[in-house]
Amino acid sequence: MVKPMLNRRQFGLLSAGLMAPRRVIAGPGKAGSSDRKFLFLFNDGGWDTSFVFTPMWDVANAYTEPESAPATVGDMPFVDHPDRPSVRQFFENWGHQAAVINGLEVQSVTHERCRELVLTGSGALADDWGSVLAGRSPTQLLLPNVVIDGPAFTNQFTSGVVRVGDAGQLPRLLDGTAFDQSTHPITALPAGAESLADAFVAQRASSLSSEFGDEYRKALNRIDDLRSWDDLDLSNDEFGCERDIVADCGVAFDLFSSGLSRCAMLRYKGWCSEGWDTHQNLDRQSQNFGDLFGYINEALADLSTRTSLSGAPLADEVTIVVFSEMGREPQLNPWAGRDHWTFTSCLLIGSGIQGGRTVGALDGFGQGQPVDLASGEVHSEGTPLLPEHLGATLLALGDVDPGEMVGDVEPIAAVMA
Repeated sequence: MVKPMLNRRQFGLLSAGLMAPRRVIAGPGKAGSSDRKFLFLFNDGGWDTSFVFTPMWDVANAYTEPESAPATVGDMPFVDHPDRPSVRQFFENWGHQAAVINGLEVQSVTHERCRELVLTGSGALADDWGSVLAGRSPTQLLLPNVVIDGPAFTNQFTSGVVRVGDAGQLPRLLDGTAFDQSTHPITALPAGAESLADAFVAQRASSLSSEFGDEYRKALNRIDDLRSWDDLDLSNDEFGCERDIVADCGVAFDLFSSGLSRCAMLRYKGWCSEGWDTHQNLDRQSQNFGDLFGYINEALADLSTRTSLSGAPLADEVTIVVFSEMGREPQLNPWAGRDHWTFTSCLLIGSGIQGGRTVGALDGFGQGQPVDLASGEVHSEGTPLLPEHLGATLLALGDVDPGEMVGDVEPIAAVMA
């Protein structure tokens, strides 16, 4: 057997786990599995759903925003406000492709725990929805689940997760500039030492090859394939004082249309990256939502122009999940802000989604009401909505058996086309 040879840059990528051999996800998916892609847009800090999704005019002692008004486009109610025209624009232009899930309870009030719960349903050594969907992809992918920015939780499918890095570490590892930009001093090798270093790396490669077998060679090929992908740009420059979310979405669409990835994670940290955790400065929520929906409108317009590898519109194959780890309680705190609340909302857009639907609601205390999963109607004998129901819905949309990950929890059929 020919032993694989690689240079130190390739070895560094493997050692960093960015391009690890995919033993867990090496096999093909189930026959007939969907090739649907998933873009997760995480809003870090806990958004206030009353600014768009869940008006609180009928909630006891709740704060209501001045000048806000009830509005409806089709069958979708939302909160309208003159400072957030992008929200109305979204519902008018894209509401027929979207569904809103209200009253989803993430049963914690700490940020880290809520992130785990909303992304995995349990958080205890579990894989997030994107990692599972990527790991169960029906085809071999070079970058199954790309974390462009934001949280990720993995256990079984860790080898399928590729983190770009908050400072663009992956692109710099690929082009070699990471060594030039290192804060640690790097000393050039003396004459003649380069061949000795290469021999050492080759020996390490050989030992890893014997451990991983054929999958190791495939991993090396994936590294070379990725480095030779001339049109792939994983960089993202700051847009003013925050990340350019439209550009991040564009990177994800490039990955999807090129057949490189099935899932991608993005994060919006609010205006000027100041976050959604508004224990004070509650008006920041309005600015955040206005900017967020502006980004979403632009991204959807971009997506509508894209084509997939099959030649079909890429928009027909992409489901977008817009969510946060928690909501904000109805009453104001002493600092005129809102504290953490276990009930939140989720916005689903695109492929496989029954558009123009709103499922779930808050009661007179600002708590989620039980829902009939088939019809989406609030019902006293319905099911309280949990992150597991969101996960089961996404897994079902990706032709992954939800029972493998969330037991007997059923999908929210009302939002599925």
